[in-house]
Amino acid sequence: MPSILASKDDPKPNGDPQYIETVVPGLLGVQDDLIVADGEDEIHPFVWLLSLVAGISGFLYGWDTAVVGGALGNIGDALGHTLDSVEQEWAVASLSAGAILGTLIGGTFSDKIGRKAVLVIGDVLFTVGGILICASYSLEQFIVGRILMGGGAGIAAVVCAVYLGEVAPANFRGRIVAVQSVMITGGQLAAYAVSAGLNNVHNGWRILFALSLPFAIGQGIGMHWLPETPRFAVLSGKTSDAEATLARIYPKATPEQLQLKLKAIALATEVSTLLKKKHPSLVGRIYAVCSTPRYLRCTVCAAVVFLGQQLSGWNSFLYYSNKLFGAAGFHNTSAIGILVAGINVIFTIVSMFSMDRVGRRRMFLLGVPLMTIALAIAAIAFHFMTLGTGNKLLDNVDYPQKWVGLMLGMMCLFIVGYAPSLGTIAYTTIELIPLEVRGIGSAIAVAFQWGGNLIISATFLSLLSALGPAGTYGFFSGLCFLTFVFIFFCYPESAGLTLEETGTLFVDGFGVRKADRMRQAKRQTTGRDLEAEGSVAADSKF
Repeated sequence: MPSILASKDDPKPNGDPQYIETVVPGLLGVQDDLIVADGEDEIHPFVWLLSLVAGISGFLYGWDTAVVGGALGNIGDALGHTLDSVEQEWAVASLSAGAILGTLIGGTFSDKIGRKAVLVIGDVLFTVGGILICASYSLEQFIVGRILMGGGAGIAAVVCAVYLGEVAPANFRGRIVAVQSVMITGGQLAAYAVSAGLNNVHNGWRILFALSLPFAIGQGIGMHWLPETPRFAVLSGKTSDAEATLARIYPKATPEQLQLKLKAIALATEVSTLLKKKHPSLVGRIYAVCSTPRYLRCTVCAAVVFLGQQLSGWNSFLYYSNKLFGAAGFHNTSAIGILVAGINVIFTIVSMFSMDRVGRRRMFLLGVPLMTIALAIAAIAFHFMTLGTGNKLLDNVDYPQKWVGLMLGMMCLFIVGYAPSLGTIAYTTIELIPLEVRGIGSAIAVAFQWGGNLIISATFLSLLSALGPAGTYGFFSGLCFLTFVFIFFCYPESAGLTLEETGTLFVDGFGVRKADRMRQAKRQTTGRDLEAEGSVAADSKF
């Protein structure tokens, strides 16, 4: 492709990172209103098809994170002996350990061989890991299988979000990326429901892990018919493929509009190509991210949100709901798990259909404080519940029902705040990372997600023993508050902006006010009511 960044009137070198920042917002004189294609105010069925097939990765991610909670209660001595608390923690945490590696591998190779191919690699890891677990008769084999499945989950977490974000129209990108979150929570709900039905079935835990295999194999086959994202196609020099995919995403667009969209993608792609030539190795690209302030800011922003998602305490419900609620005096812990997962699904769907209208930032600023308050009150309820047991949750104890009810109510309220904010919108933070470093930047950010997951899954039972339930959930409440403070000052609103526009937000700061100015300018240019896609700007220089 001939360079569209070079100009005889501007001697600056093609692909200079500072140069691209000056040309992307205006697209070299191309008007933003011309880039809005005819029919872009609706989602074409083809985009939904792409989203649902790619979103199976999210379902597998959700299933394999949640299924272990029910499986631990059914395994018994099938792995050679009854697992103690530490062994249970590592049976759970091994998935997260594999996922950290999966995110780094997935993010790196998605920029080399494509988003599609890496998702298929994830399916292979899900399949092989699942087979190993189903055939396990030792803890060691079980853990190896979990690590492999974790690799698939790590790939799913990072590459699925990138794929969905790159095929989605700007107006509906939040909704399309949220398909992944809906599939994750749907997988978790399905895992809880099926594990409840297999709870008393001999070797039911093997069936639980086997049930994920058809989804992994089916997606691996189905991805063959899905196109590569237009951005990666341009990056690979396959401009005609990119244009064909854009024509299917925007079937009512004029040829001129498609060419303008292709031109916008190509602007960012030239920088990506030159950056990879300058830093061909993984270490070199990590260095580029960490040493370039605008890349570092957007990566830190995404990483902190993902870390806050995991350290909020959600995974304590996901992995240990049976143990936690059983110790709290609930006899039908499976029903409680289904209740928790069901609330999560409902409010994830609410988020899916509202984030592009309400705005990512506003939903964070509404949801995270609700989580903080709910966990603080739950900690108080735990304190009074356990006054007679030395601040410990002990089995076969009748705790005061008013405090048990308050605790459960606050846990449900926590999920009402979590699902539409950190639970869903965290995955849209990848859109903040510019195309030229999106693969490695998103891999670093999601590695923080799985690092937080590993910390919680490997330490929760020990933390519960050391601090008691009141101290543990009080600690989670404090971490939620810190996440809120960071989001308030450092997270810009990206609703309604194209991926190329979001890539310029972090040039000279965290872009909170810059995003509002860009959205206001775009509203005046296009006539779209971006103000309806609300933004709450921090009263600061950011």
